[in-house]
This record gives sequence, C-alpha cells and structure tokens, in this order.
Amino acid sequence: MLVKMVCKNMDRKNMLLYALSIILSIVLDTFFLAALMVNEQYGLGEKAGSMDLLCTLFFLIAGAVSIFFTFYSTGYYVRTKNRDYSLLMMLGSSRKTIFKFFSVEFLLIYVFSVVSGVFVGGILSALFLTVLRIWGYLVRFSLSDILGLIVVVIKASFLLFVVEYLVILIYFSKKDLSAIQLRSVRREGRHETTCFLVVGGIGAFTYAMILLRRNDTLYEMLSIVVCLVGMYMILSYGGSLTLMILKMFQNFYYGNMIVLNEFYFKFKSNCRLLYMMFALDFVVLFFTGGCVISRIQEDVDSAEYPYGFVGVMQNSEQTDIEKYRELLGNDRIELSAIEAKINEQGYKETYLCISDRDYSQLTAHDIHLKETEAILINESTMLNLEKPDCVLTIAEVRNEIVFGMEKPDCLREFIILPESVIAEYEGNEYIIIAKKGGLQKEYEQYKNCFQETDADIFWRCAFLADANENMTFVKIISVFAGLFCLISSFALFVLKVQGDLPLLRQKYGLLYQIGMSEKAIAKAVSAEYRNLLFIPLILSILISGIYMFAETTEWNGGIRDYVCRYIPFQVVFLVLNSVLIYACLRKFRRVIVENVDR
Repeated sequence: MLVKMVCKNMDRKNMLLYALSIILSIVLDTFFLAALMVNEQYGLGEKAGSMDLLCTLFFLIAGAVSIFFTFYSTGYYVRTKNRDYSLLMMLGSSRKTIFKFFSVEFLLIYVFSVVSGVFVGGILSALFLTVLRIWGYLVRFSLSDILGLIVVVIKASFLLFVVEYLVILIYFSKKDLSAIQLRSVRREGRHETTCFLVVGGIGAFTYAMILLRRNDTLYEMLSIVVCLVGMYMILSYGGSLTLMILKMFQNFYYGNMIVLNEFYFKFKSNCRLLYMMFALDFVVLFFTGGCVISRIQEDVDSAEYPYGFVGVMQNSEQTDIEKYRELLGNDRIELSAIEAKINEQGYKETYLCISDRDYSQLTAHDIHLKETEAILINESTMLNLEKPDCVLTIAEVRNEIVFGMEKPDCLREFIILPESVIAEYEGNEYIIIAKKGGLQKEYEQYKNCFQETDADIFWRCAFLADANENMTFVKIISVFAGLFCLISSFALFVLKVQGDLPLLRQKYGLLYQIGMSEKAIAKAVSAEYRNLLFIPLILSILISGIYMFAETTEWNGGIRDYVCRYIPFQVVFLVLNSVLIYACLRKFRRVIVENVDR
C-alpha cells in the first residue's frame, strides 16, 4: 500500500533527473571497470608508455564527477520534496511516517537506477569489447569476470546510496518541515549576500591556473578538480553577482528589468543543470580531444633519437658482450659505466654513471667536468642534492633524452662524472652498447637471441610499436567516454525541456490567445533555451582550450597540433552539439505550437 502511494505521488520529472544522475554514475563505473579489466588482462602496464596510469586517471575523474553529480542531484531532489513532506506534516502525519515515505521512495529510485545503469553499462561495455576485437585486441571476459564486475558496481553504488540516505536522514531530522516554505521564500531575496560566494569560485579558478603552470600530470589533474569546483561556485552564484552589478546602472536595468529578471530566474533555477552540461562537455573536449590529437613519435633516425638499440650488462658477462658485438657488427659504440649512490633525505638511490667524454660522444654536446663536479640527467625533483658517495657535487640537473625515448629504465636517469673518476673506479662496472638507426630489420632478425640474455635491452622500433598499440587502446576508451558524455549532456537537456512542456504550453497558450503568432512563439521558445545553453557551451570550449593549450606547449610541434587539429575538433563538437540541440528544440517547438490553440 505504501509503495503504491509513493509511486502515485512521485514527481516523474524530478525523479527521472535524480535517477539519471545515478544511472550515469553506474554506467561510467561499469564501462571504466571493464576498461581496467581489459587493461589488466592485456598487460598494457607491462608495455611501453604506461597507459594503465592514464586509464586509471580517466576512471578516477569519471568516478569523482559521477559521485558529485549524484550528491548534487540528491540535494536538488530533496529540496523539491520539501513541499510534499511539509504538507504531510501539516495534515497530521508523524515524522516517522514521513521517514517511511522518504525511505521507500529513495529505495525504489535506487533499484530502478541500478537495474537501468547496469543494463546500459553492459551494452556500452559489450560494444566497447566488439570495437576492440575489430582493432585486433582479442580480449574475452568469462562469466565470473562479468558477475564480479556487476557485483563491484552494485557494491559501490549501494555504499554511495547508504551514505546519501544517512545524510538526508540527518537533514530531515534537523529541519522544521512546517517552516520550509517560508524559509525558501526568504532565501530568494538573499542574492545580495550569497552573490559574493562567487568570489571564492573565481579564486579557485585562479588557483587552478597557477597549478596548471607546474607542467606535471599530477598537478594538472589537481588543477582540473579545483577548476571544476570553482566553476560550480561561479555558475551557482554568478547570476546573483551579475544582477547586482547591473542594478548599479539604473537606466539600463530599469529599461530592461523584465528581461533581465526573467533571465536571472531561469539561470538560477537551472544553474545545476548548466553546470552538469558544462562538466560533461569539458570531459569530451579535453580528454577525447586530447587523445584525438595525440601522436606517437615516428621511428626515424634523428639527432634527438639516434639509437635504435641499447643494451646494458655487467662487465663480467663477457660471453654475452661478445655475442652482442658479433650480432651488431662494427656500427656500434661501447661505453663504460659504473654504479653510484646518492643520498636523498636519508634514502640512497642507485644510478648508472658515464663519463663526460662518452656523454659528448653520445650527444655531440662537448662538456668537460671538474674533478669534483657531476651532472644529473632527467630528475628535476632532486635539485638540492649534494655529495654522492663518490664525494662529488651535483653541479647541474638536465632534462633531456639521450638513449632514445627515455628507455631502458635504468638509463632514464643517470649521472655524468669526470672521466678520471670512471677510470679509477673498481667494483660493479657495466658496459653500455648502443647502435644507431631504426633497426627494424635487426629487431626481427635478432630479437629472440637478445631475449635469452639478462641484459636490460631497448629496441626503439619495438617500444614505439607497443606505445602505438597502447595509444590506440586509450583513444578507443576516450572516444567511447566522450560520446557517452555528449549523449548524457544532451539527455539532460531533453529531460529538462520535457519537464517544462506543461508550463510552456500554458505560457505560450496565453500569449497566443492575446495575439502572438505561431511563428513568433516558435522563435521565442528557441531563444528561451538558446540563451541558457550558450553559457555552458562557451565555458567548456574556453576552459578546455586553455588546458589543451597548456599541455600542447610541452610537445614538440604541439602548438601546430593545437591550431590544426584540436581547434577543428572543437568546431566539429560545436557543430554536432548545435545540431542535436536544434533538432530537439525543433521537435518541442512544434509540439508547443500545435497545442497552443487547443
């Protein structure tokens, strides 16, 4: 009986908006968990490029955004139910009865959302696996894998639901429901006070731009989170601040008072929807757009990437060294290297060290170090280190690629020492053998021979092939996530317009009765929503453009990619978004016009 009463009195529009946010969260979790399972099964973390880190970042950002949407829409839904619960209170219902209504209603929404989310997420994941198979990723999920994924998603969503339930329970236990309507009326007139909260949003956005200048992946992700928080505050309270500023220009304000206040009311009542659309559009433009313009370095001989093969082995392994010399021929160089330890805040890090003479041979950079000097390569976080175990001072820290594509791992960071120190060293010595050129032919011919040794080996052609394969995988994930976010943004807008239809029919029906033409009504309906949708669309294009520009400045030729590839991607997105919105408005506009004279 209680369930029937709840279903009969449920606000379909607000319920669907709330349920859609939970469904979005579950679909995103399902899809990215499937992608992480593919990543683990396929072994991308073991290949070049470490794309598993990027996939994990995608998942964390999507999870954070979906959780935020869910909590935000929960607060919105609870506020819409305040009137219903206060009316029940005034009609004599006890607080315990209201809690029962509330619990049943939220449980029904949760069950509906979980079933729908798992179903849609399963379809999206199946389509994702199909596309992967087309591209040559032969990945299969067993029944236990699928069931395990569904269980994880349900557990995560149920945990979120329990937290929401407890928060809302506390909210209702502390609220005087009979006075909520009066409080809501008083809050409408407080924009002069709340508008200054937008200053906090501007401060957060400014700090996000400062973090972005640090040119580090971690700081970039943190900057995005801070930026989204700042934009939430700006979109929530920016309309109040704008209206307050316009009131200072009295002639303009009083001349356009009706239009300005109508727009402010629409903006204020839809600011959460605008923010959700902004965040989804930002995800599409930045992450999907970034993967679209990303490219893998081509396997060409150049001064920057001269060595197609590098092998590192201990000097005692003379048998393997002779095999290398025989296979590689005379077109090779051999460098002597030693191990040295550097003290870093009580921890000792081990590095390979080569002489300044060998470094000059590798890079054509002629350097000569003093007897007490050393240079650290590719470790910018260790600027203040002094006195390694060989009692030398780090005179300089450089960030550059010497042994081709920053591989092998033991040569990503190394130390340059004076030649005399290398010559006098006795202990654990190494030989570095390098050969110039792409060496694709040599790789196909000799890779099995080199795999039999314990040496740390790098083939540039093999590394680039793995990196290209990984990039393809990430691009597929990004495109799927981008399309899903784009469709979700459009679905939110459709749901909003669908919920507004009764009011729009009533409003424009009255205007039609007093002489407004059907053509004018159609134009007014389009303008009414077009002005609102202009805000999140422009903000997402602008801010994603800033982040992408900051990222491409770190690439060689990145500005060219930004202008010639990313900006056209933004244009394509803008056109696609406009076409979808125009088609939606045209349909609803026709529905309104056809019903105004009835």
